[in-house]
Amino acid sequence: MLPATRARYSGTIRYGTGELRLDDAPGAGARIYGHGNARRWAWLHADLGGGDILEIIAAVSMRRGLDRLPPLVFLRLHRNGRTWPRRAERSAMGWAGIGRFRADIRLPEWRVEGRAGLSRIQVTVTQPPQQTLTLGYTDPDGSTAVCRNSERADVVVSLERWWGTWRREAVWRLSGTAHAEVGDR
Repeated sequence: MLPATRARYSGTIRYGTGELRLDDAPGAGARIYGHGNARRWAWLHADLGGGDILEIIAAVSMRRGLDRLPPLVFLRLHRNGRTWPRRAERSAMGWAGIGRFRADIRLPEWRVEGRAGLSRIQVTVTQPPQQTLTLGYTDPDGSTAVCRNSERADVVVSLERWWGTWRREAVWRLSGTAHAEVGDR
């Protein structure tokens, strides 16, 4: 998850004979926690505008037995200076360990939906094939994976709140500005 959703970076990056100088460049600091790499995963970072940010990680474990379960979803919506759900693990684990959020990981479109507290969210991510880079790689342990990454993904986010009935609270539509990834082994 992103402990620093908005960060500024300055410094120099050198590679071979090339050099890139950054001066107050926008970025973020991210961390992935877990027990090794996932069998299948989806990832999203979407700047919704006005300081609002949505981040999603959905993954299927490599561990035997757990690899048969549906993707475990971690979702954080930073909106109006607040974070929902307050703790990312609450989006993944509901009452008695049952996931509150569900993911359908496919391409070119994948979805996440679920609820926490009095709010629910539906997210549709589209990674256009012509805007998605497919890259195969080998992990240090020798296992291979394929990552399909797009920094030009489209996203539709619908947030609703329960007021005796579900009422739409916000909708965001991003066209070609979200960063998304789907991978598998």
